[in-house]
Amino acid sequence: MKSVKQWSKDGLDSLKTIKQDKAEYKAFLERVKKLPKDYRIVYEEITKFLWQFSSGDGMDMVDLNQDLLEFFEESAAAGIPVLELIGGDVGAFAENTLHEYQAKTWIDSQKTKMNQRVAKKLEP
Repeated sequence: MKSVKQWSKDGLDSLKTIKQDKAEYKAFLERVKKLPKDYRIVYEEITKFLWQFSSGDGMDMVDLNQDLLEFFEESAAAGIPVLELIGGDVGAFAENTLHEYQAKTWIDSQKTKMNQRVAKKLEP
C-alpha cells in the first residue's frame, strides 16, 4: 500500500505532467496559427473531421494531427498551394489520412461492439 508521502509525490508528478502537456499543446496551437490562411483553413477542417471519428482516448489522433501539421508546414514553406498538395477533394484526403494512420475510429469501435453483441446472442 502506498504511503501518504508516495501519494503526494505521485500527485505532484501528475500535476507537473499536466502542466507540461498544456504548455506543449499551447505551442502546438501557435504553430497552427502561423500557417498561411489557406493552409490553416484546410488543416482545421481536416482535424475537425478526424476528431469526429476518434475512438478511445484519442491519443492516436494527436500523433496524426502533429504529423499533418508538420506536413503542412513543410509544404507551405516550399510554396506549394494547399489544394494542389492534397487535391481538390479535402474530404477524401482526410478519410485517406485516417485510414493510412490506421487510427482506431468510432466506427471501428461500434463495429467491434456489434460483432461482440451478435456473437454473445448466437452463443449456444
